[in-house]
Amino acid sequence: MFGTIFLLANSVSAQDNSPYSRYGLGDLNNNQNAVNRGMGGISQGYNDAQAVNFINPASYHNLMLTTLDIGVEGGARAINQNGAKFTSGFGTLSYLQLGVPVIRNRWGLNFGLRPVTRVSYNIQQGATGTYFDTLKLPLSNRYEGSGGLYQFYVGTGVRIGNFSIGANLGYLFGNVEANTRLIFPTSDIYASHQMLRTTYSSFFYKVGVQYRAKLNKDMDLTFGATGSLKQDMTARQEVLQETMIYDATSDNFITQDTVNYSKGAIGTVVYPAEFGAGFVLRKYDKWQVGADFTSSQWDQYRSFDKPDSVQNSWKLAVGGQFVPNLNALSGYWNRVAYRLGGYYGLDYFRFNGKNMPIIGFTVGAGLPVRRLPYSNQYSMINVAFEVAHRGNNETILKETVYRATIGFTLSDKWFIKRKYD
Repeated sequence: MFGTIFLLANSVSAQDNSPYSRYGLGDLNNNQNAVNRGMGGISQGYNDAQAVNFINPASYHNLMLTTLDIGVEGGARAINQNGAKFTSGFGTLSYLQLGVPVIRNRWGLNFGLRPVTRVSYNIQQGATGTYFDTLKLPLSNRYEGSGGLYQFYVGTGVRIGNFSIGANLGYLFGNVEANTRLIFPTSDIYASHQMLRTTYSSFFYKVGVQYRAKLNKDMDLTFGATGSLKQDMTARQEVLQETMIYDATSDNFITQDTVNYSKGAIGTVVYPAEFGAGFVLRKYDKWQVGADFTSSQWDQYRSFDKPDSVQNSWKLAVGGQFVPNLNALSGYWNRVAYRLGGYYGLDYFRFNGKNMPIIGFTVGAGLPVRRLPYSNQYSMINVAFEVAHRGNNETILKETVYRATIGFTLSDKWFIKRKYD
């Protein structure tokens, strides 16, 4: 699919460059908060009074305090192609959300914003062109892409006995711009440029359930599941076609003439159905372990009725955490939550009939911030580090991502009724 590829390295240390983000909706963002990321991403059966698990909205019922949760991430990407290696860096906001308990341990709300996909690539592909019927000369195709999609959502979760149900409802928006330049080896033929910009704006939903079984006085087992059917997203495409000429002064190509520009009609992009299920076994204030299985039906994906190089994907994740002594009066590290996890699966990209396996390992920690005397404030700093690998010796490219995530969880008791005036 890629042919002979060279990743342009003119901004290697400053800008993310992932060739796979050229396909489908781009690279899917890691969609767990910092707590769950440290445990391999397990989220389906996870709930905690001081963490907002937006993967399964059924968990919102467990909120005890109003919680502001902010996550940021950064890291590096290393790509290997037949022994040639290229690196790039990235950094972005992971999520921003506010969890509010309506009825403590029974009904909660969550308001959030998070990136869904990211497109960032800069690729040069060599080819051979025929001129004057017999003369063969090399030419160059350059592909550049940028943009991404975001979600703003409102979620609610309600507990009924041992069961809880929830839903996230929201709005998906953003745009992706793809640029293609064809450069000829002679100045007698103008280079060509085509820009395709797709703007997305649509509503979406996701539902979730959880069931908690109490095993004894200090242990429980929680099962969880989430899902959504395929959804039609509204989108609009703009197309610009122009000829370009090389400018020696700026050492770049500039527009010679605009051949065509069209705003484009509104169309539909099919977002695939997603399903997940998992469990968490927990001993109160001590440890918890769990596993998740998730799947997305990317063979349903269509962009303006056109398929792409995508396939159904799945992932199996396992992980857990351990706290030495949550109630220790001395020794700060006794109250730290230590986390470990990993995952394995199949990415949603597929090229030349080759699957794209993914594997990753994570470590993390929950660092409590000392509570102020006579206050209702509780704060945590959650950190997670992930090493993920995509591709193998049968794929055109192999990619390794090193990602660090820091989450700031700030909890406080709102709406306190005064007892004295």
